[in-house]
Amino acid sequence: MELPPSAQALLEAIQHYTPITDISTDQRQLINGSPESFITAIPIGLSLSKTFDQRQEELFVDYFSQMADDLRIHSRRHDITEIIDIANKILTQALELDDDHINLVLASEIIKCMKHLKLHVDDAIIVKVRERSRQEITDQQEYLAQDPEKVTENLVADLNKFGIDTGLAFCQFVSGELVFLTKQEIQGLLTMMSRQPWSIDALLLLSLNPEPKVADTAASVLNSLPAKKWKSLGQRQYLTLIQRFGHDSVKTHLSAWQKSAMQYSKQAEQHQVTELYLSYPDGNHAILFNGLLIDPTTKNAHVFGGVFRLGFGLVDSYFDTNPVDTVQYKKMTTEMDTAVDVVQCHPNILRHILCWALDEQHEVLDPDTLHMLALLPSQWTEPQPFSLDKLASTCDFPGEHPDAIARGHRSSKLLVNTPLIETWTIAESIDPTLDTIRKVRNRHYLEHPEPYIKALALSGLITHYSKQDSTPFSPSKLFIFAAAYALQAPDRMRKTFPLFDQLAELSMQQQAEYHPVAHGPQEIERPQGIVLYIELDNSRPKIWRRFTISNALPFIALHDCIQAIMGWEHQHLAMFITPFGHIDLDDESDTQAAYLPIGAALQEPGDTIAYVYDFGDNWHHTITLEKLNTRNCTQPKVTAGNGACPPEDCGGIDRYKHLLRLSKRAPLSDDEQEILDLFNMQDWDAKHFDKNEVNQRLKEEVPPIFD
Repeated sequence: MELPPSAQALLEAIQHYTPITDISTDQRQLINGSPESFITAIPIGLSLSKTFDQRQEELFVDYFSQMADDLRIHSRRHDITEIIDIANKILTQALELDDDHINLVLASEIIKCMKHLKLHVDDAIIVKVRERSRQEITDQQEYLAQDPEKVTENLVADLNKFGIDTGLAFCQFVSGELVFLTKQEIQGLLTMMSRQPWSIDALLLLSLNPEPKVADTAASVLNSLPAKKWKSLGQRQYLTLIQRFGHDSVKTHLSAWQKSAMQYSKQAEQHQVTELYLSYPDGNHAILFNGLLIDPTTKNAHVFGGVFRLGFGLVDSYFDTNPVDTVQYKKMTTEMDTAVDVVQCHPNILRHILCWALDEQHEVLDPDTLHMLALLPSQWTEPQPFSLDKLASTCDFPGEHPDAIARGHRSSKLLVNTPLIETWTIAESIDPTLDTIRKVRNRHYLEHPEPYIKALALSGLITHYSKQDSTPFSPSKLFIFAAAYALQAPDRMRKTFPLFDQLAELSMQQQAEYHPVAHGPQEIERPQGIVLYIELDNSRPKIWRRFTISNALPFIALHDCIQAIMGWEHQHLAMFITPFGHIDLDDESDTQAAYLPIGAALQEPGDTIAYVYDFGDNWHHTITLEKLNTRNCTQPKVTAGNGACPPEDCGGIDRYKHLLRLSKRAPLSDDEQEILDLFNMQDWDAKHFDKNEVNQRLKEEVPPIFD
C-alpha cells in the first residue's frame, strides 16, 4: 500500500537518521504540512519493526512531538475533535494486534506525548498499554509490603543514577510514567519518594498536576508527613500558586500546609531577573520573553522564558535547571537577534505581562512553568484582567482624552512599522463575502477591535520598557496608546483608521497567496476587443480612463497597461481582486494566476474587478467592462480620460486631496511649500490628461502581441 506523502517523508527521515533540526523547510512542510499529518504519523510509529534501532525510535518521538505540539497550537483556532477521535481509534485498533505487529515502546511514547500536550487519550487505551508493556506495579506493592526498606533503597539509587536532586527534577522525571499508573500505584511511588529531602517541593508541584488522581494523591501523601518535614520546603510560593491554580479538592488542605510552612520553613530570598528580551516569534498575537534569573543563594544564573499569546495566556514556557554563564547567555541572545527582532526590556515589564497572561490562562501550567513562577515575586504572578487605562497610566499616557483619540485616528498608519503588524493580518480567515478592502476593514477589524486594542497596548508596553534606542521609523508609545483609545471609542466606525485599511489590504494580498485563482478559462477561444473603464476610487476631481484592449491578454499585461495609462511608475506591488480570487502580481510569486486571460473575469458588460496599486498608499481602482467589440484589438489604446495621476508615495487618496488643497492655497508656510516641492506639485493641474501622450507610452511599454 502506498503511503501518504507526509508519512513517506517521515519514514525516510527516520530511516536515514535525519534529525529534525537538519531537515529543509520543504521537508518540514511535507512532513508536517497539515494537522492530518499527525494522524498519518501514528501508524508509522506503531508499526516500526524491531529492525529499527533505539536511535531511530528516538527520532520518531522527536518528530511526533513536534507534530503533536503543532496540532495543539492549531487547536487554539480550530476544532480538532475529529482528528483526536481518529487518533484514538487508530491506537485502539493497533492494540488488538499481537506483539510482533505493534511497537509497544512507541505506543507508550505516543500516549505520553499526547497526554503531556493535553490531547485526549481514552482511559481504556492507557490501561491496555500498561497491561501489555510493563510489569504490574501491584507486584512491586506486594514486594513493598515485604521489604519496604529495600524497595526504597532501589528507588533512591535510581534517582541518584539519573541525577534527580530537586522536586522539579523528580516531577519532570516521572511525568510521563504517571500517565500509566493507577491512583494506588501513584500512592506507593510517592510514599517511597517522601523520604527525600526535596519531597515537600515535589509533592506541592504534583498537587498542581492537571490529573486529579495525581493531584489528590500528592495531597494525601503530603498530609501524612510529620509537620517538621516542612522545614525542607524550598519555595513557599508553591502554596500561593496552589491558591491561584490548584484543584478545589487540593485547596481544602491549604490552610494546614500554610501553617506548617510558616512554623517550620524559612522564607527563601527572591530570585532576581537581571536580563529580559522580548521578540515576536510568529503570528497569533504572541510575544516570546527570555531572560536570566539569579539564585540569591548560589548566585547561579538560569535561563527562563515563555510565550504569551493574547487570549490564551502562557502557551509555552521553560526553565533551565542547569546554570548558565552570563557571557554565554549574551552570545545566545545576539545569535537570536540575527534570526528575529529582539528587544531588550526592563525586567519590570514582566510583572504586567505575567499578571495579564495568567488571567487569560487557558492551558494547564506544567511543572517548569510553575517552578519559574514560584521564583518570581508574588505580585508578578497574581492574575489581573486587561485594563487599557491601567497600562496607559503605567506608561505615562494621559488616557482617554479627546485629543489623544483624535491623534490615534490620524496617526494609526504610522504603526505599520511595529513588528506586531505581521501578526494582525487575517489572510486565512477572511470571510468569502468580504470581497473588498472596505468590507474587510469594517466587518472584521472595526466591528471586532478588542484583540487589536490589547495588541496595541502590549506593543505600547514593550515600547515603554524597551532599553533600546528608538529609530525615526519606530512608532512612539504615544501613537500606539492613542490608536488603542481611538479603537475603543464608540464612534470608530464613522472615522477613518488608516492602519486597518493597510491591514485589510495586506490580508487580501496574502489571501491571494493562500488561495490563488484555481479555475477559469486558461485561454480565450475567440479573442475580441473589449472597452474598459477604469477609475481611481474616491478621487476628486475624478481620475479615469477609457481604453480598448484584447480580452485574450493576460492579467500581467493588463497590469502593465494600467501603469501606462494611469501614469504610475511600476514602483510598488499590485494585485487584482476578481470573482475567482486575488491575483498576486508580486515578481517573486509562483502563482500562474497572473497569466489568466482578462476575459476569464470580464465577460459581460457591467462586470467589474478591482486593481490595487501600492499596498501602503492603497490606490484602489475599479475596472468596468463597458462594451464587447466584434473585432480583436492588437494594440491597447486609450480613447478618453480625465485627471492627472497622483504623485508616487504621496500618502494615498486622502493625503493627495490634502496636497491639492495646499496647491490652491496662498500664501503657504515654509513647511507647506516644502511638502509641495517634494512632490513637484507647485503648479499642479489636477485635471490634466493628454490622450496622445498616454497612447505613445502604451506603444513603448505594451507593444502589439497579436498579429
